[in-house]
Amino acid sequence: MKGFFHLSEVQKAAPPGLIAKCGSCGLYRGCHTPKMKPYGKGDRVLVVGEAPGETEDEKGRPFIGKAGQFLRETLGRIKVDLDRDALTTNALICRPPGNKTPEPKQIDYCRPNLMTVIRKVQPEVIITLGRSALASVLEPFWRDDLGPMEKWAGWAIPLPEHWVCPTYHPSYLLRSHNSLLDRAFEAHLETAFGLEEKPPAQPNYLEQVEVLLDEKDIYQAIRKMDEEGGWVAVDYETNCLKPDYAKAQIVSCALSNGRRTISYPWWGKAITATGMFLKSKRTRKIASNVKFEERWSLQEFGRGVENWGWDTMLAAHCLDNRPGICSIKFQSFIHLGLASYNENIEPYLKNQKGSLYNRIQEIELGTLLRYGGLDALLEHKLAAFQRERMGYED
Repeated sequence: MKGFFHLSEVQKAAPPGLIAKCGSCGLYRGCHTPKMKPYGKGDRVLVVGEAPGETEDEKGRPFIGKAGQFLRETLGRIKVDLDRDALTTNALICRPPGNKTPEPKQIDYCRPNLMTVIRKVQPEVIITLGRSALASVLEPFWRDDLGPMEKWAGWAIPLPEHWVCPTYHPSYLLRSHNSLLDRAFEAHLETAFGLEEKPPAQPNYLEQVEVLLDEKDIYQAIRKMDEEGGWVAVDYETNCLKPDYAKAQIVSCALSNGRRTISYPWWGKAITATGMFLKSKRTRKIASNVKFEERWSLQEFGRGVENWGWDTMLAAHCLDNRPGICSIKFQSFIHLGLASYNENIEPYLKNQKGSLYNRIQEIELGTLLRYGGLDALLEHKLAAFQRERMGYED
């Protein structure tokens, strides 16, 4: 049975298509300015909006209507001229009838036009205004539903070739009459235009995961990690959410101290060594949602974990209290730029309909261990990032 992902797939986004499907969309037939060209003298920052409005369609230029004027006034307060300092375009380059919100299919049809602009210009920063622009830019990298715009606004996402900086669409702010959102919008733009270099090169995290199957190797690796001390992330993969069910079981475990990441099946001496490790006070343990690993450890060993030191989920809440942003997957994307890496395996880790249990046993073992190891490694890296942001001294 083949794995669900491979080394080359987990680190890279799917290559976006570069052939537009304008004929399928049909919007060009009702426009004064069909297939509107990008506008502006800048090439370091690309500003992507939703679609041309009535004024833009009549004049043949992006961002000159009411929303565009609001954007220009906001940028003026931070000493940025939109036409001089940026290049502007939209997720749709033809005006939808009645300025309707673009449909997902329309965004898909027009995305190759945007990808062609990005490929030619190679901007260091892409500012997306509103959900449609964000959906178009992120589709090759983020496969889950985007959810509300509030979840994304204000981040600087370090993708391999450029920063992506989502914020609100000016037309939404004009409708909202919310001074707090207006100030946040200005701050988002100031941060984006202040980014002076492309993001750092991204390592291949999956290649850093060691899959161990031999009980002796597992035992020795765990003992060595404990002897070295420091921060260690702990990640269980289980066949259900809670350990109280009759057939509940841990299937695998992964540990990462940042320098070494090991992932192994839950059997034999590996269980004994893990129990000793979790009891040790030489290491400070990290988890994403500590109560999960704590409950399973209580069930397995009859005692809790010694020396919990960090919970990436709680820390994410402390740094930003917006809902829906605390998962390892989302945090790894916005802070590390790691594209979706588990969309194929994730369905097997969810409870089956009408059952307490998931389908983890159907996953090829090597694939499961690489996935669990990647989670542990990312937890460690995110915990280090969070401690630095919070001024925590190790």
